[in-house]
Amino acid sequence: MNAVVRIDDHDFAPVRLTGADIVCMTRSGVLPEGRGFELIEGVLVEMAAQLGPHVKAIHTLMRKLIVLVPDDWAVSPAPSLFLSDTTMLEPDICIFPASMEGPDVRGPDLALVIEVSDSTLRNDLGKKAQLYAAHGVRDYWVIDVTGERLHRHSEPGPDGYGKIVVSGPGEGAVLPPTGETLHIFG
Repeated sequence: MNAVVRIDDHDFAPVRLTGADIVCMTRSGVLPEGRGFELIEGVLVEMAAQLGPHVKAIHTLMRKLIVLVPDDWAVSPAPSLFLSDTTMLEPDICIFPASMEGPDVRGPDLALVIEVSDSTLRNDLGKKAQLYAAHGVRDYWVIDVTGERLHRHSEPGPDGYGKIVVSGPGEGAVLPPTGETLHIFG
């Protein structure tokens, strides 16, 4: 994607940032530390605020995951995932080997990435799903808080996920990497 901005009859290509740029800007105080921005194919994007239903869903899910996931796996809330030099996403929760340092984790290392969605469902099921699949994230879940639906994506490829299963309240989902059944709603 090479967008061109036209200013006063002149064409300008915006600067594409890298994950290293974001780290540098955060450490120097240009960007605030913590959630707030993602880097999507070199473009810095502001994230939506986390409101009541979103925060409650993350809290509830984290409590369930901590009990089910063995100690050799890290359950991390809101990590910065550097999927490539120009793509850094901040999912709500992800599970990866506890032996790895967060900044070193890449798509294929992740057992599961979870986005909790109340106002960003279209983006989470669209662009983010494409990015996670293209970078080899094996299992990607989107929890639709408002619609009480779990969208489970698996079989990643360059054109997206090959398998998507949608389930509702009362239905369990097999939790990678444990094989345990997790009930999201209820």
